[in-house]
Amino acid sequence: MNDDEVYDGPAALTVAGVAQEVRVRLAGRIDPIDGKYHWQGTVVAASSPEKLSGGLAVSVTIGSRTAEGRLAEQTPWGSYSITGVGAPPFDQAEFD
Repeated sequence: MNDDEVYDGPAALTVAGVAQEVRVRLAGRIDPIDGKYHWQGTVVAASSPEKLSGGLAVSVTIGSRTAEGRLAEQTPWGSYSITGVGAPPFDQAEFD
């Protein structure tokens, strides 16, 4: 995977029905063992980071695409790791 296969930009992060604007850096791949698309990356919350914590179920919306994911943990830099399985919130066709 190279930098051309990474989405880096604005997104909406929804937690418990409340959306907030965030910046994400996401990438993904098909796992050869389970055959599913796994995406992951980093979320930088623009506001209310104290309401976020690792393990929360979230949805990420980029344009018209939404995907369900989970915040994995807060990084030492104050951002959050996020993971998801299935269709990602970014358009994979951009990378073909």
